[in-house]
Amino acid sequence: MAVMNKMRESMKTILLILVLAFIATIIFDWGMGGFRGKRPQGVIAQVNGDEISYEEFNDAYQQELKARREQTGEDIEGYQLQQVENQVFERLIQQRLLRDVIDQMNLTTTDDEVGEELWNNPPDIIRNTPAFQDSTGNFDMARYQAALNDPQLDSQWQSVVNYLQNAMPYQKLGNMINASTLITDDDARLEYMKNNIKMRVNYLFFDASSFAGKESEPGENEIKAYYDEHSKDFIEKEKRVLDYVLFELQATRSDSQAVFKQMEDLMNDARSGRTFAEMAGIYSQDTGSAENGGDLGYFKREAMVKPFSDAAFAAKVGDIVGPVVTQFGVHLIKVDDKRQVDGEEEVKASHILLKIEPSNATRDALRDNALYLAEASKESDLKTVAEEEKLQIATTQPFTSDGFIPGIGMEQRVSRFAFRAKIGDVSDVLYLDRGYLVAELKEISKEAVPKLDAVRSSIVTTLKTEARMNLAKQAAQAVYDKLGAGSSLEAIAQSVNLGVTTTDEFTAGRSIAGVGKEPRFAGVALSLNQGDISQPVEGSRGYYLIQLFQKTEFNETDFEQQKEMLKSQLTVRQRNQMFTLWYTKVKSEAKIKDFRNDYL
Repeated sequence: MAVMNKMRESMKTILLILVLAFIATIIFDWGMGGFRGKRPQGVIAQVNGDEISYEEFNDAYQQELKARREQTGEDIEGYQLQQVENQVFERLIQQRLLRDVIDQMNLTTTDDEVGEELWNNPPDIIRNTPAFQDSTGNFDMARYQAALNDPQLDSQWQSVVNYLQNAMPYQKLGNMINASTLITDDDARLEYMKNNIKMRVNYLFFDASSFAGKESEPGENEIKAYYDEHSKDFIEKEKRVLDYVLFELQATRSDSQAVFKQMEDLMNDARSGRTFAEMAGIYSQDTGSAENGGDLGYFKREAMVKPFSDAAFAAKVGDIVGPVVTQFGVHLIKVDDKRQVDGEEEVKASHILLKIEPSNATRDALRDNALYLAEASKESDLKTVAEEEKLQIATTQPFTSDGFIPGIGMEQRVSRFAFRAKIGDVSDVLYLDRGYLVAELKEISKEAVPKLDAVRSSIVTTLKTEARMNLAKQAAQAVYDKLGAGSSLEAIAQSVNLGVTTTDEFTAGRSIAGVGKEPRFAGVALSLNQGDISQPVEGSRGYYLIQLFQKTEFNETDFEQQKEMLKSQLTVRQRNQMFTLWYTKVKSEAKIKDFRNDYL
């Protein structure tokens, strides 16, 4: 009876997690993640005609914020809010698209399939539930199936059945997408070699930049032909320009004075006998040490910023010193101990950190000023009101809808205002990490292909770069053709006025010192035998001739021990790639309308 009661207590938690797991299954298991406009009211997006309501989006958005708040203990803000918004929006789009595919393919689940899955293959959350585990922590199938047969749990198991009925069609779709996934022993062997075989090579580098001035000037016909062939590459997206006023969130003199007054009070409390660790736990804004009573452990002088170290190392054991000002804020420091390690002094200290930040009163005053500016500017214009109020007005450089806004940063809400507004429109107050912003749309530049003369210099640079790379290739090939059997790079390097470079030990899966991340270089080196010299190898900046002179042996025993793990990792990677390619194609062919500009 006690076991069954424990199972019943577990069911509510199981069912809640299953709901979350269902969402995660849809998004990740196969590879991975007030109305202003004239759009359909209450609709934030359409996917092949299927509407996603603002209410549905906002519910999912708030749930995600709540989950992250519970995970981190802090509210997220600024750019992180934009990331969450994008992730939730994309998740809803993906759910709709996958459901469309499932409906089109008529992927359904029968009661027998659900029953068999429930009986033989319970979800991981159930396998990991203590109520269904034995004394050693292993899943107990008999105990689990006994719970399935308990009629008193029928109503609660029905929710699990509902979960499987919803989830299994997505699992079937995932299985179909992944059906062609095949990782062989040879794939695992190559992966092992990339990560474990260590090499050293000699190489000659034919730097394309060394041929500058030796290439011929591109002719007009060549320039025009390149322009015509690559005209799509020159398309300039629609751009917008904003005038704006930013009320920056900066601590005032009054805010700083309040922090120093609080630090003085803490100093007096500490000297009066109040426990330093207790105060640090309550007041310190260094979350990393506050939970340990402000304890920083032992540290060397150079481990801390100079003002902090100077104060701590100058004090005696037991002293409480402060306030000490650093770029992090204001510190109160208690020196707990000192010691010598290898002839170098170390200090053990605790501290209380108070950050100098804008107070609520400062924030409120800035927000009120921004609200007044926004409302007044809508009756007039931003420049006029800003000048009357002696506020500094700035102007952005032209920016695209998906790019960085010069002077402002990556701020989607600002971008969305800019790309839904008409010239002369003034925004509401836009809340940024840095403060409160009011903007007015100043200019619109429509998408266009620039004239040839506007991109001529970039085309000439590209053609010259290609010509230099070709000259580097020819030079490398000419040297290679002179090499005979048993030749070495050193023997011919002087004749072409190049030095032979020897690499440090490297593996093919990592960046190579002096060379960088050059996949062709690493791959060719891995394929060479001792003493072999490669054909010319193209790099990002020129061509290489590579001679292998050291390579570790393949460890068959170690490979066999890692093989199944490697195959598993490669399978996941391949499934990720396959799902991404498949989903990208599905999404590109879908009719998706994004109305977020009308809401957010």
